[in-house]
Amino acid sequence: MRLEGRVAFITGGGSGLGRAMAIEFAREGAHVAVNDLRAETAAETVAMLEGSGHLALGGDVSDSARIAELFAEVDAAHGRLDVLVNNAGVDRTPDDGWDALLRGELQLLAMTDAGWRRMLEIHLDGAFFCTRAAVPLMQRNGSGSIINISSIAGLAGMGQVHYATAKGGLLGFTRSLARDLGPHGIRVNAICPGAIDTPMVAGVPAPMIDALAQATPLRRVGRPSEIATTAVYLASDDSSFVTGQALSPNGGIHIA
Repeated sequence: MRLEGRVAFITGGGSGLGRAMAIEFAREGAHVAVNDLRAETAAETVAMLEGSGHLALGGDVSDSARIAELFAEVDAAHGRLDVLVNNAGVDRTPDDGWDALLRGELQLLAMTDAGWRRMLEIHLDGAFFCTRAAVPLMQRNGSGSIINISSIAGLAGMGQVHYATAKGGLLGFTRSLARDLGPHGIRVNAICPGAIDTPMVAGVPAPMIDALAQATPLRRVGRPSEIATTAVYLASDDSSFVTGQALSPNGGIHIA
């Protein structure tokens, strides 16, 4: 097993990609700390995991004080941290102009300050707070892997304005951290999925998903397991010389 005995912290692990990654990490031997906004959904994921030593941790990633508490819990339970997956995210926020986008109008003009800020808080503030709390634990080991879940929206500017901005910001965060943390043995990479069959995508109108699938050379949306196995690769020694990179399992809809 490629992650035998390692400790991984996965945000947004109560459903979708986060849950799929938690399941795959546990299958590969990791002890997984599953964070989600709601403690009960984190606990539901933990109940699905193979092995032992898993933790269900409720908390908002944009709350820096709460995040510090959660990493202290992981430290108390395991005394180490090997992997951080910054996965928590949303694809829309209140008053963000989504309805205007569906009508073919300018989303930018319909988006509120609160909608814009909440998207950046969850994706960028959350990744920053979690990474800042994780790195001292990784430094004890002299190694670690940080995986930021971005999107093809961040690569190609597709979809909603605030979502693409947040996901693009994660790519800059990834590259800068790779340079900063590399001398400490900590690798930092990003995954940029295309459309994946998750609850988040389920909220998109079916005709839009069908059109996206048809525009994809592989003629389908992706499976959560296909992102989970990519994350295992980046978390494991198989990728020991890989840092500062953005891997994009997207079926060919975006080819860079």
